[in-house]
Amino acid sequence: MKNPEAVIFDMDGVLVDSEPIHCEIERRLFSKLGIAVPEETHRSYLGTATDFMYTDIKTRFDISFTISELMEIDEAFRCDYFDRTAVFILNEGVLDLLKEIKLAGLKLAVATSSSPELVKIVLNRCEIASFFDAVVTASEAGKSKPEADVYLLAAHKIGVEPANCIVFEDSPNGISAAKGAGMPCIAFQTDSVGIKELSKADFVVRTFRGIGFDRLIEIAQTSAIELSKSQNHL
Repeated sequence: MKNPEAVIFDMDGVLVDSEPIHCEIERRLFSKLGIAVPEETHRSYLGTATDFMYTDIKTRFDISFTISELMEIDEAFRCDYFDRTAVFILNEGVLDLLKEIKLAGLKLAVATSSSPELVKIVLNRCEIASFFDAVVTASEAGKSKPEADVYLLAAHKIGVEPANCIVFEDSPNGISAAKGAGMPCIAFQTDSVGIKELSKADFVVRTFRGIGFDRLIEIAQTSAIELSKSQNHL
């Protein structure tokens, strides 16, 4: 791979430590629906869009609401919670990394399973919306992660070949989507995600500190020769 021309970020859990907020919202919604979703099943929805989640839930539980109705209930509750209650904190080192990527002249994009309304709230509240040349949601792409559509559309919007994009992800579904798009993928490991769940990524990092443009080039070039996963932890 030649030097990367773009970096594409997942939003929840990567740019912003918002996954715990989403999980709490979903637990409250599940309770209102009168269903008990096992933790392992709940975790399997990380990185997916709400239509994917509720389609699966409908197959598991006796729920009278349609998928469309469940998504409307979810969207209203989630947006209200985000707008009134949630506090968003950028992951450490993210802002410096965005600044350095922008200064180096690379394109930047967000590819997320969150709704356009939630993305707008988060990026504006964190004051980072101006960094990105494109923001793509799963609803716009037409399919949720782990399908590759959202990443392929992001690459198309910024005018960069998929193989020349680097992705930052934090969920198995998101990693599968990035790799399915033919993009080198760096996994950001949080405390709640086990290393085995991130095994499909090219590299795993636990912090954004110290990851600048030069390190991104090194990662892109190294991933091209497919080093063993045991050597790819920073």
